[in-house]
Amino acid sequence: MTLTLHHLNASRSQRIVWLLAELGVPHEIVHYKRNPVTNLAPPELLKIHPMGKSPLLEDGDVVIAETGAIAEYLMGKYDTDFHLHPRPSSPEFPRYLEWLHAAEGAIFLPGLLQVYFARVDMTGNPAKEMMAAEREKAASTIEAHLAKYPYFAGERFTAADCLMGFQILMSDAQGGLENRPATKAWFEKMKARPAYQKMLEVGI
Repeated sequence: MTLTLHHLNASRSQRIVWLLAELGVPHEIVHYKRNPVTNLAPPELLKIHPMGKSPLLEDGDVVIAETGAIAEYLMGKYDTDFHLHPRPSSPEFPRYLEWLHAAEGAIFLPGLLQVYFARVDMTGNPAKEMMAAEREKAASTIEAHLAKYPYFAGERFTAADCLMGFQILMSDAQGGLENRPATKAWFEKMKARPAYQKMLEVGI
């Protein structure tokens, strides 16, 4: 039974495109485009899941949303040799889980808020400085971690790297890696991976 990923352009769904390529399991990708005026996902996604967002993964009768949940589902069912995630008994497992979910949690939230408020005049609003401080704290936390470890879980590449990739790709596009040598070095390693190149071919 073939896995199906419902993939929206310019979205966090690209992380699951990358992860599936790393996993190497047969799958199909159904493409969706954002509304060019509202930048919202098309209503067709509402037919698959009531939130109408992407990524969405179908596996037979299973439909699962939320990037972290999809990653854990794929690892639990299809990465039984623990190639892309540490065993629960591994000392790297807690670190892996933390970064897997940081990609949608406290590390990611400041950047998401920036996107939401980009069309609002924030001049003089104290929230503007607060968001900038939180983005800096997130970027500094990532840099300090990658200065200590070659990958997010520790010594080897895991699904956590795929999920954190969206955050760092966006930061790089905004010039945010210029003073982050460890983060930049990590990103260069990721760009050299064949599965990352496949993600680019699919389209981000």
